[in-house]
Amino acid sequence: MEVQDLPEKFRPSPPGGAPATEDVPRPLAGLIREATSGLTGPEREVFLRRLKEEHPGLFSRKSGEERHQLSGEPAGEFSEEEWREEFTRLLKEEANRFMAAAAGL
Repeated sequence: MEVQDLPEKFRPSPPGGAPATEDVPRPLAGLIREATSGLTGPEREVFLRRLKEEHPGLFSRKSGEERHQLSGEPAGEFSEEEWREEFTRLLKEEANRFMAAAAGL
């Protein structure tokens, strides 16, 4: 199986096209790095794309920093523990998608 045979959401983005942890507020960037430390580069990229789909405002660093300063919480939307739970949920969903795609090969 070749990369081009994979569904679009599993393909790597072109250079510069993938979201990066540098695009989120600093407190969350550390949580994301921690949550994705066991993933490969392409797996981390898929996770970040999914995170951006579900939380588009998160990847606007300026607004994220402003929200953090105003609220005192990472990105203002959730507490640190709630973000951990959200990352865990998304990672589990992505793992299930990869397993389902692999089973279909």
